[in-house]
Amino acid sequence: MEGRGAGAVSGRFGVPASCSPRMVGEESGAIPRSRGPLRERSRRTGAGPGICRADVIEVAIERVVYGGEGLARHEGRVVLVPYVAPGERALVEITEERPDFARARLVRLIEASPNRRDPPCPYYGTCGGCQLQHLHYAAQQRIKVEFVRESLSRIGGLLWSEDIPLVPSEEFHYRLRAQMKVRVSGDRVELGYYRPASHDLCAIAECPLLSPELNAALERWRQQAPERFGNIRALDLVQGEDGRIAVHPLGEPMTVSWSVGGFTYAFDARTFFQANRFLLAELLERVTAGEEGERALDLFCGVGFFTLPLALRFAEVIGVESDPRAVRFARRNARHNGLRNCRFVAERVETWLARQGGAMGPVDLVVLDPPRAGLSRALVRALARLAPERITYVSCNPTTLARDLKWLLTDGYVLSSIVALDLFPQTFHVETVVKLRRAPERRP
Repeated sequence: MEGRGAGAVSGRFGVPASCSPRMVGEESGAIPRSRGPLRERSRRTGAGPGICRADVIEVAIERVVYGGEGLARHEGRVVLVPYVAPGERALVEITEERPDFARARLVRLIEASPNRRDPPCPYYGTCGGCQLQHLHYAAQQRIKVEFVRESLSRIGGLLWSEDIPLVPSEEFHYRLRAQMKVRVSGDRVELGYYRPASHDLCAIAECPLLSPELNAALERWRQQAPERFGNIRALDLVQGEDGRIAVHPLGEPMTVSWSVGGFTYAFDARTFFQANRFLLAELLERVTAGEEGERALDLFCGVGFFTLPLALRFAEVIGVESDPRAVRFARRNARHNGLRNCRFVAERVETWLARQGGAMGPVDLVVLDPPRAGLSRALVRALARLAPERITYVSCNPTTLARDLKWLLTDGYVLSSIVALDLFPQTFHVETVVKLRRAPERRP
């Protein structure tokens, strides 16, 4: 869109300032209707410090923070607003008060960002799956880089002066796996996602993030007899490279596979596998390129996504994973790909590392790919005792990444490189690959 100003935007997430104060998103229900007359506080009458629920105030959006909400300030207090863009001015209604911040909903744009667009999905704002669809994709990428940089600075105390490159993805139809919530209403089966900040189902006909094959599978499952679902409240679906769909818990037991970087990976709907089909090879390359040595550990290894290529670069690779089902697939994948120098352990990473003590001997590389919660402090201490030469940390949560990096740097490591990958366009999620090396003064 050309130019700034309220008249530069229209549609479900922006109305000209000259319009009557109807709410942005009124047509689709994306932003809930006011339960009563809007009560705009007067800045001239000295309404007093602080803000109250149902107050309508004017704010300027400073930036979008991790989670997808815009950050503004009013009378010294932080206000978080969804579906906005940096640089916008807006009229918002306070919906939640907390001691250190407030939340608000967008009522009307006063000055719109040129980075704003009409979201392509008709469910956007009603469905809680996406948070950034109202922004052009280039703007989403810039915001996600700032998520990483701001988290490193604010939480980790790390000032990374170099650029953080971001590897983009195809914007839509990238997901090869999904969990769909289920609701049976009379003789109808409804599938969808939760609404924002709730456990209420937003039933959908299709999702623009899913592959065409997954969307076709949703339609088939909606046509199933309601009694087949019983008490089931969620379906896990995953697509193989050949287009076949595995579904848990209702589908026939099925293994699917993808070929990435010359390796074939088998898995099913109950085991973790990366979701973005367009960036599988890029992620694999970013983690494993340039690595070599005698021994590597792949912690939180899943079905062996990183373990297998590492086995071509190291004399010995050990994968550790708490999910026994994933470990069975990892062993199968190693055999199928003809790799004999990697072994897998079905155990909690913390427990396994604690048992090693100093008996393992030198480790050249540790790859970490933990869940969103990141690493425990005990695990980081165990890593420090193990003292690998290099660590590669793959994170889907920049806030826990920043916390863990602070610990690792305290324990004698220095940052080598940081790269972000947009595995989840239209959402606030971002993947980050960070490489560290042991500081020279900490080497034995």
